[in-house]
Order: sequence, then C-alpha cells, then structure tokens
Amino acid sequence: MLLRPIRFAKGTVRFRVVGSSPERLLNLAAQRGVLIWDAHPAPQGLEGCMSAKDYRRIRPLARRAAVRTRVLRKRGFPFLAARYRTRTGLAAGAVLGAALLVFLSQFIWTIDVTGQEHVSAAQMKTLLAESGVKAGALRKGIDTAQVRRDMLLKVEELSWLSVNIVGCHADVEVKEKIKKPAIDETAAPCNIKARADGVITSVMAAEGVARVMVGSGVRQGDLLISGVTVDKQEQVRTVRARGRVMADVISKKEFDMAKRFDYFSVTENKAARRCLSFLTLRVPCSLSFAHFDDAAYTESDDMLTLNGTVLPLGFVTETAREVQREPVTLDRAGACRMAEKELLLWELFHKGEWTRVSKQLDVIETKDGFSCKATLVFNEDIAQSVDFSVEEQP
Repeated sequence: MLLRPIRFAKGTVRFRVVGSSPERLLNLAAQRGVLIWDAHPAPQGLEGCMSAKDYRRIRPLARRAAVRTRVLRKRGFPFLAARYRTRTGLAAGAVLGAALLVFLSQFIWTIDVTGQEHVSAAQMKTLLAESGVKAGALRKGIDTAQVRRDMLLKVEELSWLSVNIVGCHADVEVKEKIKKPAIDETAAPCNIKARADGVITSVMAAEGVARVMVGSGVRQGDLLISGVTVDKQEQVRTVRARGRVMADVISKKEFDMAKRFDYFSVTENKAARRCLSFLTLRVPCSLSFAHFDDAAYTESDDMLTLNGTVLPLGFVTETAREVQREPVTLDRAGACRMAEKELLLWELFHKGEWTRVSKQLDVIETKDGFSCKATLVFNEDIAQSVDFSVEEQP
C-alpha cells in the first residue's frame, strides 16, 4: 500500500516492448538495476511498468536488445504538473486553498456533548457558548480549565466535566451527580397525621391503629393513624404507621382581572429569510423580508453532514409570523368565562390527581376590573408520615 503513493510521486510509465527477443531487454534492465513490475506477455512482445526516470535509462538497452519500446500510459505527479504548468490559476487556487485550510483549522467547527442524562445537550451547548466554547471560537483562546469551573458552577447537576479539543472538534464529556439513595425508614416508627384541614371520607390503615372515623372533621396536625399498638398480651409496641386517609379539603383561589387589555394572536401571515451560515458568519440569501409591527420569530437550520458529523456550514431559516394585537374590553360574562379557564388550569397543575367535589366562583366587578374568588372542595389524601421517638405517647 505504501508503494502506490511513492510511485505516484515519482511518476510511472506503462510500456510495450516489440521485437524478436523482448526477454533480452528484461535481462539487461535487471543487470543495470532497473526495476520493472507487472511484466506479462503481449501481442508481438511484452508489457510492463517502471518509473518515469528509469524509462529514459532503458532506451540504449532497447537498441542493444534490438527491440522497440512504446509508451502506453503515463501516470503520476510529474505528468500532472507538466500538464497544468501553464495554468497559474490552479496553482494560485491551491495555495489559497491550503492557506484557507490552515486559517480555518484555528477555529472550532463542531461540538459534541456526551455523558449527560437529565441535562439536555441543547442546554449544555448554550451554556458552553456563554463560556466561549462554540462554533467559530478560536482554539487558542479557550481556557479549558476555566470553562470546566464555569460549567460546574452553572449546572448543579454536574459533578465532573472535561473539554478535549482535537483539531477543529471540541469533545465535552460530562458526568452527572449521583442522587443520594432514599433512606429506608421502613423500620423507623411513625404516626400519620393530617397535612390539611378536612372532613374524613375514608380510612384505610395498613399498619397501625386508626384514630379517626368517616365523617369526623380534622385539623392540620391531628393524629389519623397511630404507630403505637397493643397486642393481645397487652404489650405496647411501636410500628411505622401506613395507610391512606381520604378527606374533603377546602381550597381557595383569588385573582384579579383587568377590564381592558391587549390580546395577542398569531395570524397566517408569515415571511421567511434564508441565510448561509458558516461558523459565526451569516450571509443573507434573500434581500426581501416582510416587516410586521409585532411578530413571533422562529429559527431552524439545515447544516451539512459528513460521515455523521454536523459541519458548521449550511442554511439557517428565520421565520417571522405576524402577531395581531387586539384590544379587549371585558364584561361580566366574559370575565366569568376567563375565570373558569384560569381555574381549570390551576386545577390541572395543582390538583390534577384529586377529584373535585364542588366549586363556587364569585366574580365581583370593581372600578378597574374584576375580582375573582373561588372556593373548591377536593377529595384528596391528607395522610402525612411524622416520625416520633419511642417516648412519645399516642
């Protein structure tokens, strides 16, 4: 495999020998130390290959052997150089291309982040860019030790980070902190107490003694299931109380709404502008771009990929969608509808796992808007484990 580039650099010639005794040429060439390879019989003689320099040396040998030689094919750098020696533009382009390659090799082209599980790669690349590690950054200007310290301070989930710059590629390896395992408290005695005020609807004591009944009212902190039990031999022992206590709990929500406000909505009108992106440079490919008084912008990229590696060269499309501003004046009916939606969102995010029993919504009109007060009742589990010492009495 190493002979091919060497022979290409020197130049090779495939030739044909024609005569009555072509083997005499091979013997004379071997005596003079001329290397011939791939020699094989051919019509009226033989064919073979040798270096371009040696081909000049066999001409007197061919006359001694009474044979004639003819060049069939020339290959190699000397012949290419001779063919293009008058084309100065190619030479200048090659020199400029090499200079450009050397210049661009001083910058970071691609960045890979590996090892993260809970922290997204996009978030990591954004924070790395703030610390100076980004496509288009000068390699010599990156202090990997400082980047490591900055990232460990910015991302609490990380316990270790390494930045390795190889050529134009930055490989960032991270390791996240191992969460402390949950402490097994199954043997620690405890009571179950109420975490909120409510009216008991069901009691299921898996371990311990229930101290409340269905229909009784409890306040926050009241004992629901005791971890102190007495066996048949009247021996007192402590256990870890376990169970589920459902109760109707009152929740209150208050918020205000203005009578007049601006409502923003996205229309069908949009405009897109494409840019050629290379490292940190962006060259617009379209000169026209619609102007909207209010707009929402999105950006997408289509970068070139080589052997699975994303290169810092491609197109970036910026899309602007018109946002329509519409002044709204609320009446009482509209305020009630908006208050219902607000409560629905609050229930979804704060009480989604529990069942709503009742709801009362009062919307009161004020000078500048509406005051909304809601009283809701949810059937939820109010059981809360509270550890106690063995000296505590039930």
